[in-house]
Amino acid sequence: MKLALLTERFYDLVAPDIPNEWDLEEVLEFLIDESDPTCEAILGHIPIIWPVSHSLCLDFLRLLPKTLEHLSLEQIPRWIGITLDHYETDGLRTAQRFMQDDIEQYLSKLKGCGGLSFTSIEKRLLPYIRGIARNDLQIGQAGTSYTDTTSIYVPEELSFSTNNDNNFLLYKYILTFQWGFIACGSFINKAPSEFSHIECDKDTLWLRSFFAGFEEPLLARDIYHSLESIRVQSFLSRELPGLIRAAGTYIFPRFASSITEHPLQALQQTLLTTNANQSRLLDHYLSKKECTQYLLGQASAYDSIKNSVKIFSRIHQTNSEYIPISPLPFQGILKLRAVETARKIREQQMGEQFVDMMAAYLLTLSKKELDILHKQDSGNKGLAESDISMIMDSEFAQTADREKETPILVTINNEQLKLPAELEELTKNFLDEFGHLPTHFCSSAAGKAGQAMIEQDVAGQTEKSSQQTGTLLYDEWDYRRQGYRKNWCSLHFKNLPPVYSPFIQNTLDKYHGLTIRLRHQFEMMRNQERFVKRQREGDDIDFDALVESISDSHAGISASDRLFIRLQRDERDIAVLFLVDMSNSTTGWVNNALKESLVLMAEALEVLGDRYGIYGFSGMRRSRCELFHVKHLSESYGEQVKGRICSIVPREYTRMGAPIRHATSILKEIDAKVRLIITLTDGKPEDYDDYKGKYAIEDTRHALLEAKTADIHPFCITIDHQAKDYMQHMYGPANYIFIDNIRKLPLRIPEIYRVLTS
Repeated sequence: MKLALLTERFYDLVAPDIPNEWDLEEVLEFLIDESDPTCEAILGHIPIIWPVSHSLCLDFLRLLPKTLEHLSLEQIPRWIGITLDHYETDGLRTAQRFMQDDIEQYLSKLKGCGGLSFTSIEKRLLPYIRGIARNDLQIGQAGTSYTDTTSIYVPEELSFSTNNDNNFLLYKYILTFQWGFIACGSFINKAPSEFSHIECDKDTLWLRSFFAGFEEPLLARDIYHSLESIRVQSFLSRELPGLIRAAGTYIFPRFASSITEHPLQALQQTLLTTNANQSRLLDHYLSKKECTQYLLGQASAYDSIKNSVKIFSRIHQTNSEYIPISPLPFQGILKLRAVETARKIREQQMGEQFVDMMAAYLLTLSKKELDILHKQDSGNKGLAESDISMIMDSEFAQTADREKETPILVTINNEQLKLPAELEELTKNFLDEFGHLPTHFCSSAAGKAGQAMIEQDVAGQTEKSSQQTGTLLYDEWDYRRQGYRKNWCSLHFKNLPPVYSPFIQNTLDKYHGLTIRLRHQFEMMRNQERFVKRQREGDDIDFDALVESISDSHAGISASDRLFIRLQRDERDIAVLFLVDMSNSTTGWVNNALKESLVLMAEALEVLGDRYGIYGFSGMRRSRCELFHVKHLSESYGEQVKGRICSIVPREYTRMGAPIRHATSILKEIDAKVRLIITLTDGKPEDYDDYKGKYAIEDTRHALLEAKTADIHPFCITIDHQAKDYMQHMYGPANYIFIDNIRKLPLRIPEIYRVLTS
């Protein structure tokens, strides 16, 4: 078929979107020597591809001669379908790479050889990358590999080798390499001083604004990507040398042959060659010092940007349009918009966490601190939004590598207070990642804390009377005189104001599988079943009783008529109180683990139907021992209770005698077959005054003996490494358990409860 006829036929198929004639001549020329049926078969695919992408359609025709060396005309439609899937899922470049580079992999799939699917190994890869990254990275599948800093995406299938062990190694290397970009800080969001003149919208990643400032943004991006890839591999060579050696043996040789003479692809060659070749290739673009820094992995992300500018001018010496290079499979692509989206989500989540923790902190200020903060003028109505502000050291706020020792202060009513360690750490992490702390966070925290509660705490005149109405006096055992101090300890009852946050849902998501399993296990415990032998009526024959009856008959003894076994279902009749240590030593992981444990227990116990209550305890001195209401025995597990669990935060000291005695008094009034007091603590009893050492241990021991005397079973779960020195003396053998890893606490508590109540 002549070229003119081919062109006219093409125009008929794509009308009215007619391309330039000179664009068609090159791509249609190879059809001149083909038969008319072949030409019609090939041109028949044009109406399918052209409406989706003109550029992709022209690429299809351009690459078709090479493709037909591997595929028959009958196989072309399926190949086109997969190409369009790549286009619609991941864009033009991914579809072009599939047509250009993946024909052999596609053929392997058609032949049914090679190929390892991501879904078949996902459960092996997830713990691997989380162990490497030491955080809860997610993994997923996409057309090509990339990361948005919270998740890493890999191809849905790899046919890199006919040996799936090598395909699995490549999956591991892709994940590790993408994590390397995160660990090395490749996704910059703050302009270095040299580029402070480049501004961007607060919702736009600064790196994307930087690339947009070049005449060829794609070239600037590819230069940066190549340099960062070299730095990442240098980092991995130090951190994971075994993986790099394996990659050098089974992965790199395969991809080294695909590198062309393109100047930028020569940079990529450094990822696949020895240090000597790396040095030679890098030296063409960088100074000796810069080259050494990259080979040692010491160049910073800021250096990469500066070097991008230098290399830009050296490479881009032609007026022709820049054609983006194809990255190596483990390099993936830079999806900066995805990073922006993930960053926005993370900023929102961390912001909500900050507001929740700040609100809880405002509600936990000690009386002494509140007295200092209280303004004496009668016009003060509590803490207004304008009274709360964050004061940060100016040097701290501007330094990229922030010192952890630099304090962050909160100013309330012109008085400065140091933030708790956990809240301070969160604030510093937020500043490290986002460079600023929105001013509305503090005012939101003040509002969440609730003006009514703040006013009540600040108004010292009303606190005393309110405490008197909610106060009980308890004896305290003094081992030195072998007697009680009568009405020695004042126990004040306080309500924890609910703080609504994503903590409950995050916990349920984190332990999703465990929660389902616990609910199932606890549902099976709802009715206790046991076989009762030697019954006159029953569900089955009691063979022991039958044999004994026959023997008695032969011996001339009157035989028993109790020859059956009956399945008896006993309704559970259990009441349990959880006492949660809220002393200041539970700051951080301990407090989070305690709250997560309570959430899992509550979810499981709602299925089981046991009566349970939750109280926190803390305080300072015998005159102010505090018991915090989270859930009464008869209270339903609703949003109010969930909000109180969220507001459990570290407070002051651990005076255990009075809370245990009060828990005993509550359970004495409850008619139940099994009554339990389960204490969750991170250490031994101790208070600010003389409630220490042997005195505190002996008083706690006597409080526990009082519970046992009332037929109430006390049990303690502790994470104190010194627990063996005193716990058995207080609780007795088999009445406590030591958990050596706080992260295991949420997993162990439900199991412990099952054992105690079965």
